[in-house]
Amino acid sequence: MTNKHYRDALESLLVKGFVPVGCKMTKEITLDSAPESSKYKALVFALNDQNIVYRKGKVTPHRPGAFLSVWQRPSSTAINSNKPIPLKSNELDYLFVQVHGHSNVTSKDGSITIPKNGIFIFPVSLLVDKGVVSSIKSKGKTGLRVFPPWSQDRGVVGTKVFSESGKKTQRWQLPYFLEIDEDGLIDSCELNKVFGHGRALPCSSQHTKS
Repeated sequence: MTNKHYRDALESLLVKGFVPVGCKMTKEITLDSAPESSKYKALVFALNDQNIVYRKGKVTPHRPGAFLSVWQRPSSTAINSNKPIPLKSNELDYLFVQVHGHSNVTSKDGSITIPKNGIFIFPVSLLVDKGVVSSIKSKGKTGLRVFPPWSQDRGVVGTKVFSESGKKTQRWQLPYFLEIDEDGLIDSCELNKVFGHGRALPCSSQHTKS
C-alpha cells in the first residue's frame, strides 16, 4: 500500500466513524517524517484541536498482538542524531493504533475465521502513566505491543502462547479499544467514553451499533 493509499484509508475511517458523531478535522493528515515509520503507516493529524499520532499495528509471526514503533528522529544538530528517541508527552494528545486480525469461532459445522478490525485510542495521560512516551516520570519507549480482544486466538495459532505479561498489558489497553464494523462505523457512545473530553457526542441509532 502506497503512502497515499494508507493516508486515504485513514481519512475514510475518520469521515465514516468520527466526523458523523461530532468530531472535526482541525489539522490535515500528514505523513510521519521518519521514512522507517511507513511500515507502521505512521501519520499525524488533529481532531477537535487534539494532536494525534496514528500507527497501524503490525502482526508479527508467532506472537500474539501487534507491534508498532513510537519514536521519532532527533534534530540533525543533536548528539547521536541517528538514534531514535521516544515520543515526547507534550507533542501529542492521543495515540491512535489501528489493528486488523481474526477470531477463530467453533460451530457445529467446524471452525471458522472471522476478520476483525478495531482501533485503540490512548490518551497521552495514560501513555505517561505506562511509560510509553517520555516525560518527567519516564524516559519512554521506542516500541509498543498492543493486544486487541482476539489476541488469545492469535497466540494459540502462533508458536508462542499468550503470556501472563501480555494478558496484564491487554487488561489496561482494552478499555481504550473500539471495534470498527464492516462499514467503517464505530459505536458513538463508546467513542465518547475515550474521546469525548466530557463533551456529549450524539449516540444516534444510525451510528451506534446494536
